[in-house]
Amino acid sequence: MIRRPLTEITLKLDDLQEYEAMRRDQANNSSRNEMSETPRPLGNGAKTTEEVHNRIGYAPKKKSSGPSTTQS
Repeated sequence: MIRRPLTEITLKLDDLQEYEAMRRDQANNSSRNEMSETPRPLGNGAKTTEEVHNRIGYAPKKKSSGPSTTQS
């Protein structure tokens, strides 16, 4: 494996100010969204097995219900 020198990352004052402004904006937006959100109805969160299989694309093979042929 070829070794290469470490990459130096420099943090500039402009980058830091931009990051802080972005964090403040996100914090303000999230607090506004939390206050204005309408509560979702509490429905039955459980999904049927068929719904789950349809969502993930699983198609189990049906077992035949015919008589079994066992030899003694």
